[in-house]
Amino acid sequence: MANPIDRNLVNRRPPTVLLVEDDARVRKWIHEELEKLGYNLLEAGDGADALVIAELHRGPIDIVVTDVVMPRVDGPELVKALVALRPDVKVLYISGYPEALLRKSTGPSTDDNYLQKPFDMNTLIARITELLDSEDSE
Repeated sequence: MANPIDRNLVNRRPPTVLLVEDDARVRKWIHEELEKLGYNLLEAGDGADALVIAELHRGPIDIVVTDVVMPRVDGPELVKALVALRPDVKVLYISGYPEALLRKSTGPSTDDNYLQKPFDMNTLIARITELLDSEDSE
């Protein structure tokens, strides 16, 4: 069975993911798995570093995969600033905290842009693919 991302890589450049996660082990795991599938990866350990990366990176950033609760600049603050810089960026929040508690900080949204930890890589890839595909249909 083909990976869900394969169709996103046909006839276009590989998607660029800004991965923002303060747990180095989780960040490394996600980075390695997405890189194997052909994604371009930018990564940061918190929202403050991610904003610097987003400002300095000259190419596109298709999607930000960000933890919600992080030191310095948290996920929702990051997304607010990032969308001001890059209005078309897609967002996927990941968190170990219950979704209901996080809605206060992330605001209203759909289940499509939130993924509860722990998750498996197939679920993460499917969610990223859905978000990237929604870009194509707009």
